[in-house]
Amino acid sequence: MAGKGSKMPTARPQRIFVFLLSFIACVVYTSVATSADWQATLQQGDELYNKRYESSGEKNINAAIKKYEEALKGIPESDKKAQLDVYIELSRAYFTLADVFAKEDDAQSEFSDEGQDWAKKALDIDDDSAAAHYWMGANLGVWRGVNRVSFRGGLGGGGIMKEFEEAAKLDPKGLDGMPYMRMAEFSMAKGNLEEAKKYAEEAVKIQPKLLKNKLILAQALWKNEDKAGSKKLLEDISSQPDNILPNAILENRVAIEAAKRVLQDIAGGGTPDW
Repeated sequence: MAGKGSKMPTARPQRIFVFLLSFIACVVYTSVATSADWQATLQQGDELYNKRYESSGEKNINAAIKKYEEALKGIPESDKKAQLDVYIELSRAYFTLADVFAKEDDAQSEFSDEGQDWAKKALDIDDDSAAAHYWMGANLGVWRGVNRVSFRGGLGGGGIMKEFEEAAKLDPKGLDGMPYMRMAEFSMAKGNLEEAKKYAEEAVKIQPKLLKNKLILAQALWKNEDKAGSKKLLEDISSQPDNILPNAILENRVAIEAAKRVLQDIAGGGTPDW
């Protein structure tokens, strides 16, 4: 037995040490779990966006947007690269809603405005992001098409063209040639037909399987009086499966439908409705 004046040993220091270890382990696990959670959520968003060609395409895009916004909440503030990527995904998603699914001008304006906001956030992180410049220009183009009286995008829309030029400069062979395709569209709208043809040819050279590139080239050829070449290209587009480029099934489907419609206009002796 312990003597009268002795004290029983206490386990408090050991308990405190065990508690601290448990707390640290919990914090580390939570941090790792949070990282895994937002990455999984981001992947879910991508999977939903990649189903935009399905009959529930608009619903899938809206669900993807929610996943992207949810993922943003879990991304550490220090991970700017991850934030940049999600901002770009959101800008792209809103552009698709505006360009393909919106039925009214107000909806097009609202969605493309959102797309610009996300592109701006991306550019605030990295002004050398080709994708951020491209989606800013693409959303600006849709927005400007609805809100014609605005000077957003520069006088005569010159600021839109600059976004595409910057995207092409930063990533000359990337983005499936879309910056050049948009530059061709812009040049045609300005009446610079030979320039438009050159830009469209470059887009097709970079990614011939993105059928919108070929459609814009067909339009440029037609306006440059090469009607036989334009018709041949339209027939080529019409004969292609929409999944020739798996990540652009929806966009290819839209281009194929447009090509068939234009061919019908030509066959009927009418003016092609590009």
